[in-house]
Amino acid sequence: MTPSRLTVALGLLVLFLGPVRPAAALDLGEWLPGLKLSPFFTERVDYESNVFQVPSHSQGDVVFKTIPGFVADYTFGPHSLSVGYRAEVLKWIELSSQDTVHHIGVTQLRLDFPRLLFNLRDDFARTSDPPNTELTGRLLSNTNVLSPEAEYRLTSRFSVGANHSWTHVSFDDQAVAVALDRDEHLIGASVFWKVLPKTDLRLNYNYGFKQFRSQSDRDVTRQQLLVAVRGDLTAKLSSTFRIGIERREPDSSFQSGYTGLIMGGDWTYRPTERTILTLATDRSVQESSFGNVPFYVTTSGAFGVQQQLWRKLTANLRATIGKSDYPNKQTLNGQTDWRSDIFFAYGAGLDYEIQPWLSVGGEYAHTGRLSNFNAFDFQDDKFTAKISLQF
Repeated sequence: MTPSRLTVALGLLVLFLGPVRPAAALDLGEWLPGLKLSPFFTERVDYESNVFQVPSHSQGDVVFKTIPGFVADYTFGPHSLSVGYRAEVLKWIELSSQDTVHHIGVTQLRLDFPRLLFNLRDDFARTSDPPNTELTGRLLSNTNVLSPEAEYRLTSRFSVGANHSWTHVSFDDQAVAVALDRDEHLIGASVFWKVLPKTDLRLNYNYGFKQFRSQSDRDVTRQQLLVAVRGDLTAKLSSTFRIGIERREPDSSFQSGYTGLIMGGDWTYRPTERTILTLATDRSVQESSFGNVPFYVTTSGAFGVQQQLWRKLTANLRATIGKSDYPNKQTLNGQTDWRSDIFFAYGAGLDYEIQPWLSVGGEYAHTGRLSNFNAFDFQDDKFTAKISLQF
């Protein structure tokens, strides 16, 4: 099917698509009290106009994605254990060399005692989707994040906490792996103050380090001081926003360091029962594989709207814009400059619930990047149709 015909076909299909509401989980309490299981299955077909996200001579193709998975929840008293997994089987029509299987899993243990709250979470992903705004195209990588966290309530309004995160990142592509394979540790302590019945202010200090597998001269230590808000500010507004300062000190004297603003988190506003507005912000230091530049600083904002049009039909709109700045000059194709990228994305979708356990949907998304080094420019369009079953 040519791109123009596929676009028309998907455009017609979207007219009949709409919202996905979670179906009731399978209650397995007869065998183990407190256990619930939610299996799901999704079949997607995407047409992507620029699969490898290159500035010219782009290749478009259709990919079928078969996505089985499950979420299991076990509740025992005030405590809970959750396990989730999904596979994504990718089959390309023409670019069969890109066929692969993604694996995404999460495990979370939550222990809630009268004064002590303990949370242990592990997230794993093996995917060919690019992990950040610098890397593009299809790139196999593994990421695992293990995050234990504890909070002890001193009074009804004050509590103290400790946190640790261990992130392991590895790539199949050796050229990228040499620069970016690493382990990251971040250890911190916090003070929480409950300013509203469902809202905490948090003062958090973190100390950490990054160790690179192949290039130890890229190793760094980090310190962060953050202020965060957590919870429901009003009946309609909730937030996980944090803002502060990070100091990044390289172990090698010839590498660049960074001291400056960082932030992140979401704001969610529900003006009506049918409408959800979200704003996600990020300013962070990311590892780079461009030339001999060790990192770049990215700042971005993403806005989304979800609107229930009627009982079974939901529409969503989203837009993202951001900028990445690099600390060192580089020379590429005879041009010497500090690299600076503008990246952006926008899209829309419809979901239609045929039954509580069956839904269909359609999406359109456009992503792009504009850089002062033209070799990094690209534009990419994606059209999607999907059908989902959830029990």
